[in-house]
Amino acid sequence: MSTIKQQISSFLYLRASILRAITYGDLSSSEVMSIAQINPGSLTLRRQNPELWTIDELSKLSVALGHESTTLKVIRQLASLLMLLPDSKQRQVLHRAQLTRRKLLVRQTNYNYWKVWELQRIAEAL
Repeated sequence: MSTIKQQISSFLYLRASILRAITYGDLSSSEVMSIAQINPGSLTLRRQNPELWTIDELSKLSVALGHESTTLKVIRQLASLLMLLPDSKQRQVLHRAQLTRRKLLVRQTNYNYWKVWELQRIAEAL
């Protein structure tokens, strides 16, 4: 469980580092759009609301910025790892993150649906 918590914390730290790098100009807007494969409108929305960045987009930016991206792989498998927790601990974690088993299955199918606040609450509950 503590490994999952460490991996989530590492991901959140990496995410913050990537967002700082693109905010302070390590990459130009056109480079960010090209790497993340988004249009100017999407970039504007993401700058206004950083929660909109997907894990896949962050992964591409991470590679472009030369950051280590192994923590992103764990986030992709997070739903499966949470399903392996004992039932009582799993219920506690899901309740804390305001998740249901159905939402967990959705996130297992598409890891880009994870919200930052859910990950923070999961880490707190573990």
